[in-house]
Amino acid sequence: MIVDLNVNNKKAVVIGGGTEGLRKIHGLLDQECEITVITGRLNNQLKKMMADGRIKLIKSRIKDVEILDGFRNVFLILAATDDKVLNRKLVEKGRSMGAFVYAADDPKISDFSYASLVNVEGLIQVAISTSGKSPIMARKIRMKIERMVHKSINDSDISNIILQEYARKRAKRKLDTVKERKEFLYSLIKDKNIQYLLRSNKFDEAKMTALHMLKNWEKVSKT
Repeated sequence: MIVDLNVNNKKAVVIGGGTEGLRKIHGLLDQECEITVITGRLNNQLKKMMADGRIKLIKSRIKDVEILDGFRNVFLILAATDDKVLNRKLVEKGRSMGAFVYAADDPKISDFSYASLVNVEGLIQVAISTSGKSPIMARKIRMKIERMVHKSINDSDISNIILQEYARKRAKRKLDTVKERKEFLYSLIKDKNIQYLLRSNKFDEAKMTALHMLKNWEKVSKT
């Protein structure tokens, strides 16, 4: 089962700043979470991320699980040191703290596995997972289908996603039931005028049309 874990505004701790640690950090950067990296080795990438305010950096030799003792309310702990025994201990410690845990070198003891992602405009993600059995094959298969995915998704699809997000937030305030909100959002996808405006790159006009439609739906729902 592939689950899209919501880490927005939550605390994530990455232990280890080597190649595998950097991969995990990059995967978190766009998730709007608070990232703390603990590492005994600093490199230019980590220094730049810290300078840009994207991560908090603790330079410390990682000898045992006591490195986590000062943390509270951590949602996600990623153990990515080059010591398999230490990674296992960090996972056990993280789990005792109530966090979701992941060991870079041992998916079997982790709470989840990482999928290989095809990312389109930061809005669409297609995940390929072998459930931790072969990350190399997951990446190879991702490379096979990546071009096909990008060809299949056009600018109109992207505009529809952005419009749906905009309309969904407003529909939650105006329409009382889930059923009404769902039907309203479907109506935007089916509306020929809105779809024409999106294809013509007239997003603001499409947005105003959607708001007008929402007002009509609100009137009907109140009667």
